[in-house]
Amino acid sequence: MPEVKTRDKILAEAAAKFVDAVHRLYPGINVRPIDSFEDEDFTFEVAVPKDLSVDEVLEACHKECIKVEDEYDLFILPHVIYVGDPKGNYE
Repeated sequence: MPEVKTRDKILAEAAAKFVDAVHRLYPGINVRPIDSFEDEDFTFEVAVPKDLSVDEVLEACHKECIKVEDEYDLFILPHVIYVGDPKGNYE
């Protein structure tokens, strides 16, 4: 059982580190966990206002994901959308 608790703790730390990093880069954006698309450890929906570029935020998220993934040996997928777009469509 300690192995499960350790893994849960690692996942929680990694998720917090990613979310904190994204919030430092883009204060006020909404980051929330969503169901995984495939086999990633975490998938986060990152909702940005229309005045930000989805591509720019996605690139920044990927850079932060790589840092966290390397440190914690896991896979994070960011899904960047515009605020209010329930389908997650880009423009």
